[in-house]
Amino acid sequence: MEREILTAKVTNINNDKQFNIHINGKAKQNEVEFVLVRSMYMLLTHYAKTNHIPFERALHEYSGAIYAQIGAMHDNEMRAMSHEDTD
Repeated sequence: MEREILTAKVTNINNDKQFNIHINGKAKQNEVEFVLVRSMYMLLTHYAKTNHIPFERALHEYSGAIYAQIGAMHDNEMRAMSHEDTD
C-alpha cells in the first residue's frame, strides 16, 4: 500500500519563488519525521559524494546550516506574526 506523506512544490511568481509544502493530515508524526530525515540523509550523501568529502564532514557542515536556517525561518515568522497583531 502506498500513501502520500508529504508533497512540495515551488512556484515562480514574478521571479519570486513560493514554496508550498503539504503534509498529509492522516500521516503519523513518525512517518513525517522519517520522510524528512531520510530526505536529508539522501541530500547529505549526494553532497558528500559530489564534493568528494567524508559523510561526517558533510553532516557537520549541514547541521550548522540547518540550525541557522530553521532559526531564521522561525524569527521571520514570529516577526510577521507580530506585525499582523499591530495591523
